[in-house]
Amino acid sequence: MASFNSVLGLLLLLLFVWLGESRHIDTRYTRSIPSICLMPPPRADGICTIEIDGFYFDPATGNCEEYTISACHVTPGQSFGNQQDCIVKCVRGQRHNREYYRNE
Repeated sequence: MASFNSVLGLLLLLLFVWLGESRHIDTRYTRSIPSICLMPPPRADGICTIEIDGFYFDPATGNCEEYTISACHVTPGQSFGNQQDCIVKCVRGQRHNREYYRNE
């Protein structure tokens, strides 16, 4: 009976070691999102006839979204001149929107 308990204990120990290793994430391949991508998009203060277009990364959806604001005074925020720049900087291979695959 003692040898059965020893074998059972050894099997349980090996199982826990294997489960612990299978949950390990290799951080060499995980990329963090740059801080610019976590900032809100620019915000308009006041009313003006000048329209500003750009793209910003939305962390909630994981996609680059377009924005248009009309203002003479703009509160700074993350802003990319085109969708591809936003994708390269923030999405980094995590494509959620099929339109990101086409060249502009």
